[in-house]
Amino acid sequence: ILFGLICITPAAYAQGSPDAVISYRKNVMKAVGGHTGALFTIVKGNMTEYQDQMLYHARALHEAARSIPGLFSEGTGEGKTRAKAEIWSEREAFETVAGDMTKAAEKLVNIAETGNLSEFSQALRPLGKSCKNCHKQFRKRR
Repeated sequence: ILFGLICITPAAYAQGSPDAVISYRKNVMKAVGGHTGALFTIVKGNMTEYQDQMLYHARALHEAARSIPGLFSEGTGEGKTRAKAEIWSEREAFETVAGDMTKAAEKLVNIAETGNLSEFSQALRPLGKSCKNCHKQFRKRR
């Protein structure tokens, strides 16, 4: 039985079943939260010894942000998800908000390449605001 489950599970994920897409999406969003949290910790804690890690986290955030619209494909709004129906019914607005995050993350990458911790700190605010705006409009409360 275990062998059968091992063989079936990858096939289900490869087909992009709605449950698999939702699971993948949740993991990407957890990673976004982890990278964002790490950056805020470095900046708020004035952790200059970890300043060399800012670029790594900023790049990861930028790549994840670019992928967000594709994580919400048609048919993945039902099941174990907090995604609101407005993601699909107001797609243009959703993509605009996701684009705001992408732009904010790209700015973080550019600043991280210079190593200016003070400027980086200021640039984190628009990123946080973009996350909050998206959650407010397109994510159900618990």
